[in-house]
Amino acid sequence: MNKKLLFFVDEGGFEDFRPLFVSLGFDVDFEDSQRKAVKLAKKNTYQVLVAEFSYNPEFRDRVSNIESLLATLESHSPGVKIIILYDKINQPQLDQLKQRYRMDTTLTFPVDQKTIKTQL
Repeated sequence: MNKKLLFFVDEGGFEDFRPLFVSLGFDVDFEDSQRKAVKLAKKNTYQVLVAEFSYNPEFRDRVSNIESLLATLESHSPGVKIIILYDKINQPQLDQLKQRYRMDTTLTFPVDQKTIKTQL
């Protein structure tokens, strides 16, 4: 049975790590829609989540773009390894989110393949 990895990209602008994930033996689900990523998280059990964190002050009842996804994985894939990619400017919001959700690794941009590989 292959390991499953969910790769969620919100804004992008960085390297596509899918070929790396596949070369490491993962079945990769890629999503750039938070709603669709949550649907995938409800249907599948993942070993790894690599997700881009973003913050928008217009979010009313949320701190970030990934809260729903993290909450869904908490119940559907409780053993998932969570790797968050983020811009250092959003550190205060990420710290706030860390108080509510488990994260195994947080990596600031720019992130390269070597760094990602060591976290998997």
